[in-house]
Amino acid sequence: MPRQILFRCPRTGTNVQHRIDDERPESSEPADSYVPVRCPACMSLHFVNIITGKLLSERDGRPASRPRSA
Repeated sequence: MPRQILFRCPRTGTNVQHRIDDERPESSEPADSYVPVRCPACMSLHFVNIITGKLLSERDGRPASRPRSA
Protein backbone atom coordinates (compact mmCIF):
# COMPACT_ATOMS: atom_id res chain seq x y z
CA MET A 1 0.00 0.00 0.00
CA PRO A 2 1.47 3.40 -0.94
CA ARG A 3 2.25 5.85 1.85
CA GLN A 4 3.04 9.56 1.80
CA ILE A 5 6.08 10.96 3.57
CA LEU A 6 6.90 14.61 4.09
CA PHE A 7 10.44 15.98 4.35
CA ARG A 8 12.16 19.34 4.07
CA CYS A 9 14.60 19.78 1.19
CA PRO A 10 17.93 20.86 2.72
CA ARG A 11 18.85 22.92 -0.34
CA THR A 12 15.65 24.92 -0.85
CA GLY A 13 13.94 24.64 2.54
CA THR A 14 10.75 23.54 0.75
CA ASN A 15 8.48 20.91 2.26
CA VAL A 16 8.33 17.98 -0.16
CA GLN A 17 5.72 15.23 -0.24
CA HIS A 18 6.72 11.87 -1.69
CA ARG A 19 4.87 8.60 -2.17
CA ILE A 20 6.54 5.36 -1.10
CA ASP A 21 5.24 2.07 -2.44
CA ASP A 22 5.35 0.04 0.74
CA GLU A 23 4.48 -3.63 0.48
CA ARG A 24 5.37 -4.49 4.06
CA PRO A 25 3.57 -3.37 7.23
CA GLU A 26 5.25 -0.58 9.18
CA SER A 27 5.90 -2.82 12.18
CA SER A 28 8.36 -4.92 10.14
CA GLU A 29 10.41 -1.86 9.06
CA PRO A 30 13.53 -1.06 11.08
CA ALA A 31 13.34 2.43 12.54
CA ASP A 32 16.66 3.32 10.87
CA SER A 33 15.67 2.50 7.25
CA TYR A 34 16.23 5.16 4.58
CA VAL A 35 15.13 5.26 0.96
CA PRO A 36 16.62 7.34 -1.86
CA VAL A 37 14.21 10.02 -3.05
CA ARG A 38 14.67 12.27 -6.10
CA CYS A 39 13.65 15.68 -4.77
CA PRO A 40 11.36 17.64 -7.12
CA ALA A 41 12.39 20.90 -5.42
CA CYS A 42 16.12 20.69 -6.22
CA MET A 43 16.40 17.56 -8.40
CA SER A 44 19.01 16.06 -6.04
CA LEU A 45 18.92 12.69 -4.35
CA HIS A 46 18.09 12.68 -0.62
CA PHE A 47 17.94 9.72 1.74
CA VAL A 48 14.70 9.87 3.75
CA ASN A 49 13.70 7.76 6.75
CA ILE A 50 10.65 5.71 5.79
CA ILE A 51 9.06 6.04 9.23
CA THR A 52 9.89 9.57 10.42
CA GLY A 53 10.48 11.44 7.14
CA LYS A 54 13.79 12.81 8.48
CA LEU A 55 16.79 13.04 6.19
CA LEU A 56 19.90 10.97 6.76
CA SER A 57 21.80 14.22 7.45
CA GLU A 58 19.39 14.91 10.35
CA ARG A 59 20.04 11.55 11.99
CA ASP A 60 22.61 12.88 14.47
CA GLY A 61 20.21 15.55 15.73
CA ARG A 62 21.65 18.47 13.77
CA PRO A 63 19.25 20.19 11.41
CA ALA A 64 20.11 20.13 7.73
CA SER A 65 22.00 23.18 6.51
CA ARG A 66 19.90 26.18 5.54
CA PRO A 67 20.04 27.47 1.97
CA ARG A 68 22.48 30.32 1.44
CA SER A 69 21.15 33.61 0.21
CA ALA A 70 22.89 35.11 -2.80
